[in-house]
Amino acid sequence: MILVTAATGQVGRELVSVLRLRGLAFRALVRGAALKDGVECVRGDFRDSAGLAAAMAGVERMYLACAPTPDQADLEMRAVDAAARHGVRHVVKLSAYDAHDANPSDFRRWNGVAERHLRNSGLAWTILRPTAFNQSLDPRAVAERGVLHSTQGAATTPFVDTRDIADVAAAVLDGTGHDGRIYDLTGPEAFTQPALAALIAKVFATPVACRPVSDAEALRELLESGMDEGFARSMIVHWQSYRARPATLVSGWTEILTGQSPRTLRAYLEECRAAASNGAPAAS
Repeated sequence: MILVTAATGQVGRELVSVLRLRGLAFRALVRGAALKDGVECVRGDFRDSAGLAAAMAGVERMYLACAPTPDQADLEMRAVDAAARHGVRHVVKLSAYDAHDANPSDFRRWNGVAERHLRNSGLAWTILRPTAFNQSLDPRAVAERGVLHSTQGAATTPFVDTRDIADVAAAVLDGTGHDGRIYDLTGPEAFTQPALAALIAKVFATPVACRPVSDAEALRELLESGMDEGFARSMIVHWQSYRARPATLVSGWTEILTGQSPRTLRAYLEECRAAASNGAPAAS
């Protein structure tokens, strides 16, 4: 039996679909409404000891993921400790590219702290470190504005599709030989921000400029959008960490682990363009 946490998240909901297609026994830990299509669900969260105990009954492997919040590391460590208490043998953690517990980026540091706790837990573990998601982009909005604001300087990003991450997670949860492995997951090619703007322009057949934005200007824009100041400052540090390490490795683990070539960023953009042509609402 497999337990899927964050089952309504960007990767989790895709993983649920993949596990169903594979015919694997699994249940989902959910905080809100139960999932559709007869998926077995247990209501609870990482602070809920009783809910975790019920969710982990009979579970051998767990997919561990959590929203990026200041208490992410604490919540994931609680889940790891519960897994150790309730007989879970193997935890597959969704982490972040370049995660470690001294990273200046809050998001990467939170994941690094949780990673270290998992590695020291005595459980079998596998860590998935994807780069930025294709689905984190809203190319339709960029095309409509005609400008992509860039805070990343010359940094490159090999965007990866959440469906490919889910395929990898399913392969690891259903496979062997992954104990103690850390997999960097990327798409097939890396893009600078100007190259990303040019690709959006090409796919949507409209001019898109790339305009560099200073940290101070970016912070003002985030605050004006209503973002919490602490989280906004964390985003600035995250972008600074990209600039400090501008060349990002493109890895082949997605294809190695799934046996399929990873989806390209262009293919994702074309899906977005087709959805826009069919009258689908823009991403929120």
